[in-house]
Amino acid sequence: MKLNLALLTFYTISILFTSYANSQELYIVTNAAANLSKNRIELRNNIRSLDNFNYFHNSFEINYGILGNLTMYNHLFYSTETGNQFLGNFETEFRYRFLDIDKKNSHFRMALQSGAVVPVNSQPIVGDQVEYELHPGHVVQFYNFVQDITVPSIDFHTTDNYTFKNSLIGTYLVDKFAVTGEMGYNINAPKSDFKFGNYFNWNLALGLLVLPKVYKSYDDVNINVYSESKAYFFEKNKFLGEEIVNSGGFRLDTYLGIQAIFLSSLMAELSYKIPVHSNEFAEVNYGTRTTGLLLSLRYLFFL
Repeated sequence: MKLNLALLTFYTISILFTSYANSQELYIVTNAAANLSKNRIELRNNIRSLDNFNYFHNSFEINYGILGNLTMYNHLFYSTETGNQFLGNFETEFRYRFLDIDKKNSHFRMALQSGAVVPVNSQPIVGDQVEYELHPGHVVQFYNFVQDITVPSIDFHTTDNYTFKNSLIGTYLVDKFAVTGEMGYNINAPKSDFKFGNYFNWNLALGLLVLPKVYKSYDDVNINVYSESKAYFFEKNKFLGEEIVNSGGFRLDTYLGIQAIFLSSLMAELSYKIPVHSNEFAEVNYGTRTTGLLLSLRYLFFL
């Protein structure tokens, strides 16, 4: 009886410490080399403002821990605005953690993540006319490519291109601080004549647990702060195999965020995007990108 009680106590403390130690790895806009526990489900809703709060991207996620080191992520854009397309692109990915190096008060993880973006409600290309929903309620049209389609695929609510995504992720955690690096290459495959350019992505994210100072119980509220930088290099878009001159380029954004975790299962998040640098074209205006705000709620539970 005493042995069973001791084992139960040790198991409970281990869960609490794991929750505490890994909390600053739950980045807001960055993938970490971490996974959901086996049979754990994460429900998440995101609201992202764009173009000075004139447009919004809504998205919903259902993520599932298949194994302790394998997680499936599902992400769907949607719109609640009357008269606009309700569903946007659907994204599914699998993250496999293949390396764990654990030491006292620190660990290092590496993972591979692969998946695809599947177009939903995509607009067909008719002749030399292209029409896409850049944001819900913000439709852009191009005729004869006089203005060129200069925007990369990641900015669109829905397109007719499939995207195949692959990335390598590394995360190092020591005490209350975590750093994550990610690099990936993403391939776009069109359903018809217009192809968005393939692109590289690089992420560098820092996370710090600021509260509690001393972890005492499961009921303690965790407060984390984050700085997350995301860089992209977009290859040129193509129409009928011909490159569109005013497309492609480099982009760097930084996100500053704060996250509150309640009972290790409910999370409220706020992240502010700051455009740092760009030499890409944005529609007809060169280098015009605005700040943005992301609101997110997550709930995690076991089956």
